[in-house]
Amino acid sequence: MNYVKAKNVLPSELLEKIQEYVAGTYLYIPQKCENRKNWGESKDSKNWYKRRNQRIYKNYEEGFSVSEISQKFFLSEKSIYRIILCAKKQMS
Repeated sequence: MNYVKAKNVLPSELLEKIQEYVAGTYLYIPQKCENRKNWGESKDSKNWYKRRNQRIYKNYEEGFSVSEISQKFFLSEKSIYRIILCAKKQMS
């Protein structure tokens, strides 16, 4: 990534306004992406995790221990607790 001097590319009024907020620091301005997809839309990963988490919660409701579920899904117990908590919040 190449750095560009702000005074060479921005109108002076805009540069003065930006300096009110971040004078003397580096500022990253991301590219404008109009066609950018949300996380999980380009592949099926969002749905995959949703289905996995539903199976985890179902196992929990069926009486499996958190330890058993974590071994079955290769996740830490902390992750299982987080998934269960999120599922309970969605249910209420």
